[in-house]
Amino acid sequence: MNSKTQARGTYIRLFREFSFAILWLGYLISYIGEYFILLAIPIAVERLTGSTLMVGLSVISEAIPMLILGPVAGVFVDRWNRKKTMVFSSLIRAALVLFLLLVQTPNQVWLFYVIGFLMSCVSRFFHPAMNAVLPEIITDKDDLLAANGLMQLVTTVGLLAGPALAGFSIGYWGTSIAFIVDSICLLAAASIMLFLRPPKIGYLPPRHGFQAIWLDLKEGVHYLFANQTMIGVMVVMGVTQLGFGAINVIWVPYLQRTFGIGAEGLGIVDSAQGAGMVLAGILLGFMSRKFLKHTLIGAGVVVMGLSFAAIGLAPEFAYIVAFSFIVGFGFIPAQSAVMTVIQLAVPDEKRGRVSSAQIALRTAAGLLSMAFAASLAETIGHRTIYIACGLIATFGGILAFYVLKEPAQTYPEP
Repeated sequence: MNSKTQARGTYIRLFREFSFAILWLGYLISYIGEYFILLAIPIAVERLTGSTLMVGLSVISEAIPMLILGPVAGVFVDRWNRKKTMVFSSLIRAALVLFLLLVQTPNQVWLFYVIGFLMSCVSRFFHPAMNAVLPEIITDKDDLLAANGLMQLVTTVGLLAGPALAGFSIGYWGTSIAFIVDSICLLAAASIMLFLRPPKIGYLPPRHGFQAIWLDLKEGVHYLFANQTMIGVMVVMGVTQLGFGAINVIWVPYLQRTFGIGAEGLGIVDSAQGAGMVLAGILLGFMSRKFLKHTLIGAGVVVMGLSFAAIGLAPEFAYIVAFSFIVGFGFIPAQSAVMTVIQLAVPDEKRGRVSSAQIALRTAAGLLSMAFAASLAETIGHRTIYIACGLIATFGGILAFYVLKEPAQTYPEP
């Protein structure tokens, strides 16, 4: 049996697992809705204020909870029912996003920051719960990398459907339509995830009080820094985020001011990235059997970093579309391999805490990059930041070949 046939068989086997199919579908619908506001908020802030700094603040306000709340959320994720955590977090976000319909003038832009902050706080429980429940519902752990690839394919489909739908909808009806669509998608996702049937695992017993939370948090952080594989992940992701963080702040102002691109054009750029992710997702089953996980991470990040640097040098909009396609091609193998490495390196009872802690520390690097971009973009130029940050991320990818260790199939106690 050749590699392509084996990969196809793996995907078919995964989708035959009811809980995986439900998790995948629920995440897909919620992500498509999420992309509407990911595009709508920076567009709305740019239109209302004309300031890269204000756009940057909208992104930073959503990133701060990853740093502050992320590790604490992981403590609760390891003790709560993960299915209920995902359902309730989706319902709360569905209600919160509707408050953004109130923003009509520059004086009301602060509401984007407050609601974005609150929605991000709630998301700190959803994503660790989803990442922790995935290994529980996969029968054959050899399928875990392929399963993560299919979950990343959600991002791919979202980037194909979301930008096209969001860009043209926002261009025609305005940003308000994006908030309504996101709320509907989150409600639909919560309804679908009610049918999730994860195995009855032994969740950690609830403990109360600040001291108990502190002890749980300290245990997760200790494992993060005592495990050699996780140390390598933190080094690589930290350097990489020093590069990629700034892109989240400047890409909308850069394309709109340098190339005169509107909402429709922004949608085309992200759809091109999604197309690259589709191709990588199709080939991931083959790549996962040919290459080690640290190779997939390093090569994927290098491809993305060099592509972002090239976007900063692009003379015309067509080049940006082409390099965005290449960014997408590098993203799927890198992100899927990172998630698989973490899931294999960390035992289930610690997975929520360790995953949240590493996201928080990685976010700290991203916030530094965002703050740099937001404050200096008007001075040194968007192109310069794109090139510099692309090269920094490329260095992070090169580090992966040297500092990342393949995880053992059993969980070592540090």
